[in-house]
Amino acid sequence: MTGIPYPTTLANCRTVGGMSAGSSSIRPAVLYRCAAPVTVDEQITGWVEHSGISRIFDLRSEYEARRVLGFPEVSGRATRTRLPLMEGAFAVGSTMPDLESLYLPLVLDHPTVWAQVAEEVATNEGATLVHCTAGKDRTGVAIALLLLAVGADRDAVFEDYAASTANLQGSWLQAMRTQISAAGIPVTEKMLELMVGTSVPGLDRALGEIERRHGSVADYLLAHGLERAGLEQLGSRLLA
Repeated sequence: MTGIPYPTTLANCRTVGGMSAGSSSIRPAVLYRCAAPVTVDEQITGWVEHSGISRIFDLRSEYEARRVLGFPEVSGRATRTRLPLMEGAFAVGSTMPDLESLYLPLVLDHPTVWAQVAEEVATNEGATLVHCTAGKDRTGVAIALLLLAVGADRDAVFEDYAASTANLQGSWLQAMRTQISAAGIPVTEKMLELMVGTSVPGLDRALGEIERRHGSVADYLLAHGLERAGLEQLGSRLLA
């Protein structure tokens, strides 16, 4: 548990702790995930402080970050790192990606980003928060790689990933639909799927491809910048 309730103004927010990882389990309240905050209010800043979060990774594209500012560069003791991914994918006039095929290019085209995240999570003395716009796709890849690198149960990782679909219903989805409609963009079924949908087969296919090429998620991260000592530190940090 976080010690205080998750902010009601921060969608899709949760810790990934508690799932099994071989003979151990993932330590709670060390790694968090969420959607981007529309506004950072006192409820959110108080939660960040009391949860001991000292590093925030923002994986949104520059286009998305211009539309919703998200977390500031510094929030209490938390420092934000911007690692923009999928630049242009959601800009007006662009061809929207297909959810089923979204994850493979994320792992094949950005391995050094994931290695950097893993290295910094490993060495961060406080808790880490990862988010994108909805906190499900780019965030889902980041969290899955971190957890699988230290031996988390694959089915439990997928279950946590898929929970985002239910978490994003209601006020978050309505706010997104209103914002998109106000920009003059038709809200199609494909766009709705991209906003709240998840695809376990798509994520599993992407992870399977890097395992085919490298042997394991851990070896994939090691091949692209994560130090061996960093991998050991990551295990010490995330495993109870």
